[in-house]
Amino acid sequence: MDSILITNYKPDYTNNIMTVSIQINTLGISSQVSITMDDFNAAITSGHIDAVKLKVLNTLIDSLTALKPVTTTTTTTTQEA
Repeated sequence: MDSILITNYKPDYTNNIMTVSIQINTLGISSQVSITMDDFNAAITSGHIDAVKLKVLNTLIDSLTALKPVTTTTTTTTQEA
């Protein structure tokens, strides 16, 4: 998890969410995820930043998984000579 860098975080107290900007150096990915303020605070109070990184990474994985298509179809075409 050393290659995950939290570059910014921004609280939205009105909607009770924390937007966290991250950079995953090994994959060359920069992204933002939003987690509930309660989840963010629970991760912070657990005593280490790795808990925040893990929560953010799991949220990012869930978001990416939701983008995957449910089914995939393959079409092949044959040409007659």
